[in-house]
Amino acid sequence: MLGGVTEPSGRRRGRSALLKKILRTEALLVRRVPVGEADLIVTLFTEARGILSAVARSARRSNKRLVALEPMHLLRVTLEEREQKDLAVLGEASIAHPRMHVVAALDRLEAAGRALRWVRSVAPPGTREPGLFATVNELLDALDTPAATRSPEAELATSGLRLLSDMGFGLVLDRCVRCSRVCPAEAPACLDALAGGLVCRACGGARLVLRADLRARVEAACAGDDEALRAEDTRIVVDLVEAVIQAHAGPAK
Repeated sequence: MLGGVTEPSGRRRGRSALLKKILRTEALLVRRVPVGEADLIVTLFTEARGILSAVARSARRSNKRLVALEPMHLLRVTLEEREQKDLAVLGEASIAHPRMHVVAALDRLEAAGRALRWVRSVAPPGTREPGLFATVNELLDALDTPAATRSPEAELATSGLRLLSDMGFGLVLDRCVRCSRVCPAEAPACLDALAGGLVCRACGGARLVLRADLRARVEAACAGDDEALRAEDTRIVVDLVEAVIQAHAGPAK
């Protein structure tokens, strides 16, 4: 039935074929919601199209096509999209790259889960984000390293700063974002998460104050130095990333 007119079966099949599109891509599972007796509504962060939502039919039953539908692992999925439909249909899901060490340790699992919540909050639907996709997969791979020298929280903090940059939320840490006045390197500074960086006292300041040494280390980490942050910095930086994401996208769900 199209526009209130029933088309002949052959024509109807041809019209359906034209409207259907098959997408094969690598993806991360960032949310799964049970629906009915056996289905799932899944949110995927895909390499090809960013955030996509799909129905996974019978996924909660024994289903060989969807047995790999788990978070943390890099998946290879096949999606069927139709015009004028909000949800795609997930046809197949297999594990392209397993990350067994992530799911075996609580601290790694918590760091990975928080990163995926950040992605779900900031990634726009239907828009390819290659930088963000690379950043989150690099983080998950680092968390999967058996003999890692850095803590999961340190990995999360460093990758969180990179994630902000990927999404255009990178912090301005050398000058006031309102008047462009340069902040002396040896001075503490007020940082406003919503404004996206430092706000000098003449422009109203902000509640969060960064010490000069911490600001220098955060700035170095933003510039790509993965070893810049100290152990005592990581919780502060993770909370800072969370605050910036909430300022732009609301609380991570």
